[in-house]
Amino acid sequence: MNESDSPFAILVKHQVKPPVDLNAIARDFGITIYNLDLGEEISGQIMRDRIKGGKSGFAIYINSKHHPNRQRFTLAHEISHFILHRDLIESGVIDDTMYRSQELNSYYESQANRMAADILMPIRLVKTYMPKYPRVEELARVFGVSKGAMEIRLKNIKPQNDQTSLDF
Repeated sequence: MNESDSPFAILVKHQVKPPVDLNAIARDFGITIYNLDLGEEISGQIMRDRIKGGKSGFAIYINSKHHPNRQRFTLAHEISHFILHRDLIESGVIDDTMYRSQELNSYYESQANRMAADILMPIRLVKTYMPKYPRVEELARVFGVSKGAMEIRLKNIKPQNDQTSLDF
């Protein structure tokens, strides 16, 4: 694998403007995405599948009944599992609506959640768009995430010319 094929390089390539194109990221990783009604309790699943999986041999299933922002976070979360935990995934990792799985412990789920936020809301991109969209709701809409997700992200970012934390 050369440097341009690294997971980091693939992510950065698609983090040029919001909303980050998750379908393009999945395509570059060779993952096939399926949007299906997975019921009330399941947000998404990633699994090895030689038939339905893409070039990577992995498929991601996203609950089509969930809000589009929720679907985006779920897809970023499952892509994160692919990047971070693909060696642990065999028959699949099913994430419920609270991003808990029976297959992986909470440590791995927390890692996937943090990386999903990094994929969807890269700090450098959020800082670039903050002056143009000063309200949390606007910034969240531009990035295709929930207001709550953006609030969490912004708590970790200080304005470039101010050393105080953001107030909501």
